[in-house]
Amino acid sequence: METFNQAVYEKLNNVGEVVIRKQHDYGSGNILNAPVDPRLGVLIRLNDKLHRAANLINKGADPKNESLQDTYTDIVGYGTILLMLQDGSFELPLDNGKV
Repeated sequence: METFNQAVYEKLNNVGEVVIRKQHDYGSGNILNAPVDPRLGVLIRLNDKLHRAANLINKGADPKNESLQDTYTDIVGYGTILLMLQDGSFELPLDNGKV
């Protein structure tokens, strides 16, 4: 990696792959069928991730299950899902041939 731009695209590509893999596992129903507006449901999940990261950083704790890198990836992933919910693209069909 030689530039900031390349680093950004590499991180975003990684997040995209994680979001797609999780969509394969969970499907869209876990978000679209929330008992509240799906965007609020995602914001609640995002809030949980933010508090988890802050707690671990403040304690200087070594996570036992999910790394901080994984948590940060999920935070960006939830932001991506929010963008997709907002523009309607979250309900597009999943391409089963691509990850």
